Amino acid sequence: MKDSTLKKPKKRRFLRGLMVLISIIFSFSLILSYMASYISPDKIWVIAFFGIIYPFLLLINFFLLIYWLFSRRVFFLLHLIIILIGWTHLRGLICIHYFQKHFDKTNSIKVLSYNVRNFDIYNYNKDWTFNFEKRDKIFDFIRNESADIICFQEFSYEVSGKFATLDTLIKLQKAVNYQTEYTSNPVSSNIFGVATFSIYPIINKGKISFGKETNNVCIFSDVIINNDTVRIYNVHFESIKLGREDYNLAEDISHINKPDGTNQELKKKSVRLLRRMKNAFIKRASQARLVALNIENCRYPVILCGDFNDTPTSYVYHLISSRLVDSFRESGSGLGQSYIGLLPTFRIDYIFHSKEFESNDFNTIHYDYSDHYPIECYLKSK
Repeated sequence: MKDSTLKKPKKRRFLRGLMVLISIIFSFSLILSYMASYISPDKIWVIAFFGIIYPFLLLINFFLLIYWLFSRRVFFLLHLIIILIGWTHLRGLICIHYFQKHFDKTNSIKVLSYNVRNFDIYNYNKDWTFNFEKRDKIFDFIRNESADIICFQEFSYEVSGKFATLDTLIKLQKAVNYQTEYTSNPVSSNIFGVATFSIYPIINKGKISFGKETNNVCIFSDVIINNDTVRIYNVHFESIKLGREDYNLAEDISHINKPDGTNQELKKKSVRLLRRMKNAFIKRASQARLVALNIENCRYPVILCGDFNDTPTSYVYHLISSRLVDSFRESGSGLGQSYIGLLPTFRIDYIFHSKEFESNDFNTIHYDYSDHYPIECYLKSK
């Protein structure tokens, strides 16, 4: 009887000590996620990994805060303080505007940004003919939105014309002035890149090249709006390029204890995924620096749309948001999720603008025609 009564306090002390250790680990991890905004992946790429999992680290720290609160231990203050330190990062994930000011939209610019995943061109029918279902739904959506400025990422053009995109879009919308830039092999039947459409006349076109070893690019279009020149950037930063084996990694983990060589294969897949993430982090950082430099040297007001493939707790986002205003933070509401792929809590698509504009009614439109949601907002000169 005496031995059993002694074991209970020891067990409780062990569990309490374990929870303290877990709290310290996840508190420190959350701090590292904050640092990801300021430390370039060129220097310490692992920090960028903590930035990308910030939503999960935040959630874990919140549950640990609740645990210590109900345990009546002052340890909850650790999590509370660290969560509050990262308040600006939290606002990049969730926004609430109770008293949002609405301006007259008749004199505003409606901006739409959308990664269309190549209009689902590779989703063939069983007889290997083109399947137009997703493409036509995107067309209908674009027609109904009737935006003034539209920026597409992962824009595809099928050379034979059997899977029409560019010519059809020009006919069905009012934004008939356009600029395209393709990064894939020009001798291929399918070419891919980015496209910007505008109701305003385009007086100058340019591109920021990210080099030959990437399929990503940034273009800029100088347009005339109310007798003023405005530069529109359309950017698609480096993606991780996940393959089918990467998406199946979670399923493979469930077989980790099988004695059939699965463990070794799992290790190879994990290393391959980490290597891809590392390369993408580093490439995005250098690409973002090129865009940030161009913005600094631009003498016009700026609108920037794009798929960053990175979250608000990232070095890439910090580079751009330190120069421009994030329209979601200014006029969005709720959870800013824009990606519906492997990790569907991510906000990786953005509309930024310079301080000459104010934004209103930022909206994430929950249509699953792609692996990204389209985003839009209204901009007006101050």
